[in-house]
Amino acid sequence: MNRSATDSPSPGWRWREHMPLVNTLRLPARSGAALILDRLDADVFDQPAVTDWLAEPTTRVLGGGSNVVFVQPFVERSAHLAADAWWLETQTADRVDLVAEGGMGLDRLVRETSGRGWYGLEALAEIPGTVAAAPMQNVGAYGVELGDRVRWVDAWDRRERRLRRLDRNDCDFGYRRSRFKDEAGRWLILRVGLTLATRPPADWPPVDYPGLSAALEAWQAATGRPPVAMTPLAYADMITRVRLAKLPDWRGGLPGSAGSFFHNPVVSPSRAETLARHWPEMPQYPVSDGIKIPAGWLIERCGLRGWREGGVGVSARHALVLLHYGGASGEGFVGFAREVRDRVFEAFGIALVVEPECLGEECGPIFPQSK
Repeated sequence: MNRSATDSPSPGWRWREHMPLVNTLRLPARSGAALILDRLDADVFDQPAVTDWLAEPTTRVLGGGSNVVFVQPFVERSAHLAADAWWLETQTADRVDLVAEGGMGLDRLVRETSGRGWYGLEALAEIPGTVAAAPMQNVGAYGVELGDRVRWVDAWDRRERRLRRLDRNDCDFGYRRSRFKDEAGRWLILRVGLTLATRPPADWPPVDYPGLSAALEAWQAATGRPPVAMTPLAYADMITRVRLAKLPDWRGGLPGSAGSFFHNPVVSPSRAETLARHWPEMPQYPVSDGIKIPAGWLIERCGLRGWREGGVGVSARHALVLLHYGGASGEGFVGFAREVRDRVFEAFGIALVVEPECLGEECGPIFPQSK
């Protein structure tokens, strides 16, 4: 379906021509025609102009651009959520059930909920992107994954043209993946139902990750309070300081980044044992399906930390982060990422998997591509 000039927007949706596409890598990109959903009511999805646009396979569903590499600078058709409300459904002495619309920023939701003294999302502070994008990737940090807090997801099934509610088990959450990511192009996530706690967990505050113990000590020195007195909002602020010490600010300016660019690889115990004989200092973390090795350590061990070619480089603060300093094309950025990946493979025999989605024919087989 091609959008006609006679299509008249309703209060629930609108069109925009030649729309710049915001992305945290700051790569040039725009959409020829964009559908923007201001409301997510059922009557909006009764409109043929909306459902036909979403059913077209070439329509790209895009959010805050924090997990996408625009190798192709022009997207002919796109769809975006502007609806960004959240509300409380139920509350008991121990838990709260809430709903957040997909257009809301994830970091904003973290601040809103932790500021009310609710536990569960505070470790996800400073992660860019929208609520709708977060279940796709099952975003996580410091031992917490969004899927751990999800009750259900409301989504528009672009293939079957109907609204569906998927319970948490139906979402098939895994490490940085979900059913929505595996079935890329099928789903437009509209709302997410979450459950948070009103009381701290038994291990509060969790600090068993690099940088957190020192950050907690600094908080104690500044406040004179014991760790158990830390509020969810104070923990979110602590996470923010730790992340900003490693990552550029995703809210604007250069250099741009897509956060952690590669997944931490998981290898078999026997493979990990072989690697340890060659590199006894290699960090290894047992997980349910094998041994996880930090991708940043692999990149740094190859001597690539701080390496730069033109407008693209590896961060000097965190080797897992690739930076766009400005002036690079999407194709040039992808070529640089391939070089990093190839050098790690040559050194360790480990093929790193790219975390962001890549839009464009030049992406190549090592990049997850939009379908």
